[in-house]
Amino acid sequence: MTPAKLKLARNHMGYSVNEMADALRLSPANGGTTIRKMESGKVNITGPIMVAVDAMLKGYDPFEDDYDTDE
Repeated sequence: MTPAKLKLARNHMGYSVNEMADALRLSPANGGTTIRKMESGKVNITGPIMVAVDAMLKGYDPFEDDYDTDE
């Protein structure tokens, strides 16, 4: 995945850089900065990030609580 494709994917999903960082479970302290650096090519986009973004593009909702046992 190229930096441009990561940004395109984020925009397609309607996420801000901070929302994308949350969706990818990056550090709340600097996750948005990490996303910006990935999108600018300053930081490598890792395999797990690529897989997660691909899953999100295919319908996976990272904010859905799959572990809610109160139902």
